Amino acid sequence: MIGKLMQSVLSFFNLGKAAWNSPADSRKYVRYGNLRAEVTVGDQAYSVRDWGLGGVSFDTVPDARLIVGDKIQLVLKFRFLHGTIIVQQPAQIVRTARRGIAAVFSPLPAATRRQFDRVLDSLHTESFLKSQAA
Repeated sequence: MIGKLMQSVLSFFNLGKAAWNSPADSRKYVRYGNLRAEVTVGDQAYSVRDWGLGGVSFDTVPDARLIVGDKIQLVLKFRFLHGTIIVQQPAQIVRTARRGIAAVFSPLPAATRRQFDRVLDSLHTESFLKSQAA
């Protein structure tokens, strides 16, 4: 009974099951942007555009010489008020553009996942502190 009622309400607003699977909602992980972070690939450092537990996108120079399919070792540096958190993680390039790269992380070992959890805790803490200062 409740299921049919819910379905009729959703269909009234044109929100069938397909709407829940739209591309905007299809990401497996939340993406975080607007942060002070950089990623180093080889000996070249780049600014992070955004990142999530599944991967990272970052700005590059036009001739970065990275192509889709490349397997790379990333060093991510997240800068916070209390210090810097450094995470090393292998990844694979999945998208390239003239001035940007997207890479998906290899499966996260437990220790790397804990490092990313520290990054998320620091992001949330700084966000809370900024909201209290306003």
